[in-house]
Amino acid sequence: MHLQNSEFHPMHVFAPYLLAIHQQDLIAAAEVDRRAKLAHGGQLGVAAWRRGLGGFLAFAARSLDPSIEARRTARGRGARALAG
Repeated sequence: MHLQNSEFHPMHVFAPYLLAIHQQDLIAAAEVDRRAKLAHGGQLGVAAWRRGLGGFLAFAARSLDPSIEARRTARGRGARALAG
């Protein structure tokens, strides 16, 4: 017998099981995505616009105070500066 009452909505017998399986699939997919992001996260570099911004700020600092460049070249850089 099929009821036409709008207040009565019978649930399909397998609906909770189907929802649980779907939820497990979503959790598994989220775990795969999380692991992929973690594996890729260590390989990120500095964005190009940020590298350019650093160069621009250094240029602006040198233009405001030319003694910055003289101090940097007198101090030296890298292993040669440490050896000397």
